[in-house]
Amino acid sequence: MKLKNSLFALLAGSLFFVSCSSDDDNVSVASGAYENGTFVLNEGNSNPSTGTVSFIGNDGTVEQDIFTAVNPDAPAIGTYLQSMFFSDDYAFIISGQANKVTVVNRNTFEFVASIGGDNFSNPRYGAVINGKAYITNTSNYADPDDFLTVIDLASFTTSTVELNNYAERVLTENGKLYIANGYYGSGTSVTVFNPANNTVEAVIELGDSPNSFDEEDGALYVMGDSKISRINLANNTVSGTIELTAEMSGAKNLTISDNFIYYTVGTSVYSLSLNSTTLPTEALFSYESGSQWGAMYGFNVSEGKVYIADGGDFASDSEIYIYGTNGTLINTHVVGVGPNSFYFNN
Repeated sequence: MKLKNSLFALLAGSLFFVSCSSDDDNVSVASGAYENGTFVLNEGNSNPSTGTVSFIGNDGTVEQDIFTAVNPDAPAIGTYLQSMFFSDDYAFIISGQANKVTVVNRNTFEFVASIGGDNFSNPRYGAVINGKAYITNTSNYADPDDFLTVIDLASFTTSTVELNNYAERVLTENGKLYIANGYYGSGTSVTVFNPANNTVEAVIELGDSPNSFDEEDGALYVMGDSKISRINLANNTVSGTIELTAEMSGAKNLTISDNFIYYTVGTSVYSLSLNSTTLPTEALFSYESGSQWGAMYGFNVSEGKVYIADGGDFASDSEIYIYGTNGTLINTHVVGVGPNSFYFNN
């Protein structure tokens, strides 16, 4: 597809490239080729061409590096791809090394904008609320001086808000942003951020470093180094905890699907109901990995299926595995270099 009517602009310290495409562009793209399936984000390595996005259709077909296929003339999305997030027709792809966000149409993957500049410093995760995207930035792993980059989606201009805390994963609920203040054992809280006035409304202390979280029915479930914490979002207090056993050391990847909490330990998958007060004693299933650093590198659960990404050797294309929640292997697919996350577009 040939990009047309292209425009370069420098606004608010951020360089962005905006493209508009005519109706006679690639027919398969115009028909919404990617509106039913799963995006796999491939982190890549220091080679600029290795950061890619794969797509698995609901019919099981797999397409590799769909961004380049659809947009051969657009600016590269960068490498060390960290995460993706959605809003309406947009998908946002974060490159930590390139300090930028690439915006595409989520259903056609046509290029919309490349947003970077001084208002980014190792961007990590993002979410959208009230017409603005909020992206956490880990400016210095050693110090709690992280900040948010705020993108106005009407103009793609950027600004920043200091958090004076660690900032990693982020989600939205009840008109607020909830930000995990922890990574690699640092930070022990969750920040409640009010986007209406760009202020920190509360900091909920956990006494534990959060590595993943998810929301369901007005509660935030947080996986930490030593326990799972339940936060009541009505009053921002911890309403319950489940202590991790020694066997559960290193638990991560907490996600919620169909009223069950799923998480991983090593190469094993566990689950418990939302109202459970005890941990499971047996894994749902385990898989085998020969990767030194990439075992269970990506994980998600949707519609009765468990998605696992194995990082492999981070130099060549690797594999993802799709299981039923009963542990039955459904499919194995080759994707790109260092697959790290799954995003469902249905």
